Amino acid sequence: MDVLEGFRRTATREVELGGRAIRRGDKVVVYHASANRDGVVFPDPDRFDVTRSPNDHVSFGYGPHFCLGAQLARLQLRSALRCLVERLPGLGLVPGRPPRRLVSNFQNGLKSLWVQWG
Repeated sequence: MDVLEGFRRTATREVELGGRAIRRGDKVVVYHASANRDGVVFPDPDRFDVTRSPNDHVSFGYGPHFCLGAQLARLQLRSALRCLVERLPGLGLVPGRPPRRLVSNFQNGLKSLWVQWG
């Protein structure tokens, strides 16, 4: 499954963000993945940890742009992961076989993820 990686917008007014000046008319890019890996918000932000707490991620948007399907997606993911763990104890990544990522500036996804069971 691929997910939207980011999108470009044009600044409508001057603003300072993270100590950098953005002028009206400047092109800016929003990268969704970077929001969930912000070192100011999350300790060890690049480590994948499903038990991370608190986990104030923005994967489903925020405020008026919050995804209507977020609760269903969370329920489906919890159910799928629970079933995998219960039915396939010992499931894990194959050592020495890192995931192959989709190379794209627009989408984020995996081309392959090697797992072993047993």
